[in-house]
Amino acid sequence: MKPIQRGFFLSLIPIFTPLTALTAFAEMKQPADEVTSASKGETTSTPWRASQIMGVNVKNSANETIGEIEDIIIDAKSGEIIAVIISSGGFLGIADTLSAIPISSLRYDASAETFKTGLTKAQLTKAPHFKTDAWPDYNNESAMESLRTFRDSIGGDVDAPDNTAQNEKEMTEDSLDPTDQGNSESDTQVTKNIRSSIMDSEMSFNAKNIKIITLNGNVTLKGVVESTEEHAAVLKIANSHANESRITDELKVNSK
Repeated sequence: MKPIQRGFFLSLIPIFTPLTALTAFAEMKQPADEVTSASKGETTSTPWRASQIMGVNVKNSANETIGEIEDIIIDAKSGEIIAVIISSGGFLGIADTLSAIPISSLRYDASAETFKTGLTKAQLTKAPHFKTDAWPDYNNESAMESLRTFRDSIGGDVDAPDNTAQNEKEMTEDSLDPTDQGNSESDTQVTKNIRSSIMDSEMSFNAKNIKIITLNGNVTLKGVVESTEEHAAVLKIANSHANESRITDELKVNSK
């Protein structure tokens, strides 16, 4: 991504913070008895400015430094922070490489003045990577889809109802997950078309982040939607891009 494009993403932060962006950063903290301000010994819960996180180290559960935060990617349609970009090359042994990881995988440890993640090295190697001088075009929906696919494969959005327990349950069942997405041009295009149509709709945040897995022309829909009407709307969109007989509906309606 060119520098001017990266700057555009960051310039959106003041516009979208009332939605989801800084809410996510405000919640990036350990339990109150574990996180304290380095200067005052108080718990940290205030929102973040983008400039405050740039350059902050990211460490794993073994206290190894993975890299530092280089940038963030925001979905201009929803205000959602899609990914945090970290300089992971040294940790992975791949020179001059950046990794895109979901913000839900980070927590801030104020006493250590660093971000912590539970991602293992094996998981990190599966994250979207790119060279520092060859940013993906995040205006392209397929690039955004790769970020969502990785997020879903490691447990999804921590704020969504379809969360860790559901993902762990699915891992023990004979069920597809986002890593099963087909790599053929036709499979990729079907997933892209369904996602784009849902993103262009007036559906809920949860619906816009369902899992869409296309493998050998068969489409599986997984996740949570807000109502039976929204459920029907998602299926209508999927049917418009794929044969109805090849769609497996595993969507759930939010019961709250």
